[in-house]
Amino acid sequence: MSSSVGHNSLVMAIGTAASRLTGQIRTILLAAAVGTTGMAANAYQAGSMIPQVIFSLISGGIFNAVLVPQIVRTLKEDDAEDRLNKLITFAIALLAGITIAMMLLTATTPAFTHLYANGGKDMLALTNAFALWCMPQIFFYGLYTVLGQILAAKNHFGMYAWSSVAANIVSCAGFTLFIVLFGKADKQPLNFWTTDKIMLTAGTWTLGVAVQALVLFIPLFRLGVHYRWRWGVHGIGLRSMGSVAAWSLGIVGVDQLLTILSTRITTNAPLRAHQLFGIDETLVAGNATYQNAFTIYILPYSLIAVSVATAVFPKISRAVADNDMQTARIDLSDALRNVSLLMSYFTAVFVVMSVPISLALLPSISVGEAQLMSGPMIALSLSLPLSSAYLIIQRTFYAFEDGRSPFIFMAVQLSIQMIILLAVTYTMSPLHWTTMRGVAVTVAYVTSFPLLVWMLRKRFENRLDGRRIALSFIKASVATGAAIVVGLWLRTPVYHLVGADLDGGRPHMNWIQAVLVCVILAVIITVMFVGALWGMHTEELLGLLSSLKRRFSRHGAAPAEIPAAGNESKEPPVPSAEHPDAPASDGDEHTVAAAAVSTTPVSRMTTTAPRSRDVLDMERRNI
Repeated sequence: MSSSVGHNSLVMAIGTAASRLTGQIRTILLAAAVGTTGMAANAYQAGSMIPQVIFSLISGGIFNAVLVPQIVRTLKEDDAEDRLNKLITFAIALLAGITIAMMLLTATTPAFTHLYANGGKDMLALTNAFALWCMPQIFFYGLYTVLGQILAAKNHFGMYAWSSVAANIVSCAGFTLFIVLFGKADKQPLNFWTTDKIMLTAGTWTLGVAVQALVLFIPLFRLGVHYRWRWGVHGIGLRSMGSVAAWSLGIVGVDQLLTILSTRITTNAPLRAHQLFGIDETLVAGNATYQNAFTIYILPYSLIAVSVATAVFPKISRAVADNDMQTARIDLSDALRNVSLLMSYFTAVFVVMSVPISLALLPSISVGEAQLMSGPMIALSLSLPLSSAYLIIQRTFYAFEDGRSPFIFMAVQLSIQMIILLAVTYTMSPLHWTTMRGVAVTVAYVTSFPLLVWMLRKRFENRLDGRRIALSFIKASVATGAAIVVGLWLRTPVYHLVGADLDGGRPHMNWIQAVLVCVILAVIITVMFVGALWGMHTEELLGLLSSLKRRFSRHGAAPAEIPAAGNESKEPPVPSAEHPDAPASDGDEHTVAAAAVSTTPVSRMTTTAPRSRDVLDMERRNI
């Protein structure tokens, strides 16, 4: 990639890494406070998710389709400050109205909450209470989006990328105080959850989201943008909502249907297992188990894929706007090949050491809880390379102002997921429902991804650099398979080496042992993965090593950007009829794939694209 893309990717990646680090601490404290199984954990995850769902519907329509694109245009006008004041005022009024309405609805009737949760009366009541305290987040999510895009349009990424760290700190303080005062509450009955306890968990999370948004006013003031209340809808682009917005909103709508179905299934799994088999609900994987596994699974995606996609998006947009298909093709190919290679490595990591990595990143959970997380994490990880590919491809469609193609793909993909999940509830034990939710994601992408490739090829007149892309995916898959086979073969001896045992009747592994296992197995996986790629003379690996060598020789130990293999030659072979038959990509209820609803018609943008909903969702859930 170019230096500008690499720089912006690096800025976003460093900020996201800081957010993920502090977010992981928050997740550890959350698990220590409410656990990862049982009534409280499932109720908290479902209740805190609902505001994100509501904002996704807003974001998928008027925010990304109308307000965000207008920010870029407004900054070019002579009366830019007046228009920005109108735009921010309109966003505040809209968000405040929706937030108040949702709070009143949640306070007066639990009907809306029950769409996303299923289980006993106590769990539903607790879910509703958590949801009510989290509802104000709708307002602050929207404010964060608008203010952040103003900063991005002015090419200031620092505070935008780092503001979630402040939110994490606030939320961590609340959970820490809860743990100090009340200990772990994973098995507490409903009457334990009084207002003060809900305030320390859900309330401080909402306060953290507010801090994340409000802190962005500081860099705006420094840039000379001084907000004043200015009402008026003329000149802020409300009439510009077009077909891209409508199709994108359709994606969000279909995604939320799946969210309702999948969340209800996983929140009901523990109760159903108890009713059928008499098993303690805390011993059954439920919605909280899935969400914690998803949180770990999404780490490399948010650090690498989203950062690269956000940075390369404007380049592809400008090339498409200039009708320079060759440059757009090269940028797309580079991004797909390099990102998929890195994601394939993490697939091997999650498959081989899902339990140790869960214990290492969430030291407050038990071995049993980590084993419950293992199933959905492995299932999801198999889709990780193509989840990244979908994000980049979706942005490319938006560069052509094409919202229809991503909608068709997601409608097919999500429909397959729904069919699988419904079949699972009728044919399989509730003990397996949560793992099968992850399986449904991967199977759905495997079966529907060729459709996406076919639609993408049509956009590039059947000249997609398909041979290089397909060859890169094949080599990455072979290297991943080799790393997984050797890693699984040596995993048990590594367990015994550090004194742990996960295969016997009484599994045990402490935090230090988990960290040691992760380090040793990571070395083994890395050696096998890189060795396999080296043996196959993989172009992307050689480009990466060459770039690292150049950067270290120039700047000592300075961090290296993610390179684009093949940039030395700007004229890659572009055969005319190849069809990469790649397997699929991810996407679950917080579907990273479906969630990337950055609907800005990018051919009209001149700065970086908005951060996709996928990374925002994960930061919001773990801030």
